[in-house]
Amino acid sequence: MNIYFHVDELKRDSIVASALKKKFRALGHNLVYGNRITGPILKLFHNAFDIIVFPRPHFIHDMVGDDSLNWDQEIVMLSSESLGIICKDYEVMARTLLEDTYFNDDTRYIDKIAAFCLWGARQKQAIEMFAPDVHKKCSIIGHPRHDKSSLKNSLKKQTKTRNIGFVTRANGLNDYYGRMAIEGFEVLFDDHFQYEYINKKTGKKLKSKRNVAQPRNNLIVQSYDTESLLKIMKAFDGKDCKLFVRCHPKENLDVWKYLFKKCSIEIEISDSLIPITHWLDDIDVVIGPPSTTFYDAAIEKTRCISITNLDKNRLNYIGELWEENNELMKDISAPQTIQEIVDDAMIEKDFILTPSLKKTLMSEADYPECRNSLDKFVNICIDINMHKSSKKTRSINLFLYKTVSFVYQKMWSAKSFIIQRDENSSMYTFKKSTVNFIDNLSE
Repeated sequence: MNIYFHVDELKRDSIVASALKKKFRALGHNLVYGNRITGPILKLFHNAFDIIVFPRPHFIHDMVGDDSLNWDQEIVMLSSESLGIICKDYEVMARTLLEDTYFNDDTRYIDKIAAFCLWGARQKQAIEMFAPDVHKKCSIIGHPRHDKSSLKNSLKKQTKTRNIGFVTRANGLNDYYGRMAIEGFEVLFDDHFQYEYINKKTGKKLKSKRNVAQPRNNLIVQSYDTESLLKIMKAFDGKDCKLFVRCHPKENLDVWKYLFKKCSIEIEISDSLIPITHWLDDIDVVIGPPSTTFYDAAIEKTRCISITNLDKNRLNYIGELWEENNELMKDISAPQTIQEIVDDAMIEKDFILTPSLKKTLMSEADYPECRNSLDKFVNICIDINMHKSSKKTRSINLFLYKTVSFVYQKMWSAKSFIIQRDENSSMYTFKKSTVNFIDNLSE
């Protein structure tokens, strides 16, 4: 088989692409990396592939359009984000996985999808409740970034110095595209953000309760969190520890570098291209606002400390479907003072997998079965492969795809240089160095 695998966020999805490529290669199959830039080329040379893997249904119509509805290729969904607050509300979860077109009675794209690979039982339950016709296509596999083949082949660090990891969540204030924070208020008049879906035929609306629909509150909370993180980092001065920060993938790192220099904070900005599971292997404790990183940390047995209780006023701006209300947060330490956070972080404690924490990870992320996620995904792809093109035709089209894709990406890079457009985690080209980097991520 030839498999096209969409690497949507380079900083987030590369480890999965790398590990899957090795897994397929061992079975005699060929996986090719794709992204938002290569989408137009995929549309022209889709016959090069037997299986096409996307993270969400909208990539089908956004990247290749209605033509895909007549393709012979099997399309598989592998969610790259499927944890946390969406699991609080089954209808929101179903809408997130299947998207608004399905709930607007346009089922063509969902009908075209051969398989949905879900993280956990709660996601499958949501599909069963709100889309029973899709349920038979769904399989629970966990997420491949937690597969044993995606992890570092090493033990936790053995040094005595404490490694304190921070995670940020301030992309509304510090956007890597350089957009001003005030621009975020445009979502107030954008139904895509204000509603989970609007069915124009029935008039049914599902109002969004997520932070993206509330730009004022979102920016206020990010301001609280940024202030708290800087103060906490500064409070570690003189302690026998090393500080590391992993910034949100859609933040501008130069802004953080400027702040750390101005505030005289000794901290290392971690390479965001390093997979989160690899980063956690070298971290003793993670400090930050609630995010999916806390799920990753819990699965990898790294302690977390939340900053949510440092200022009671912050709680006034938290909505029902915000990360703060994740099921996981019941088992996450949330001290009320900066000193308590520092003291807690400096104490060497074993990670404790409480019964409630285990229940949450099992239902949302298929833990610990997620350690075998890759094999489950590969077997699903093999089982559904019904490609009708000849091997010779696929080989010719694959050669054409690679050739045209190479030229197209060179042109895109040249244009970016002329208009001074930087590559980022979502829009990037597969340079030789980038491909080699991804290939070498999994051990």
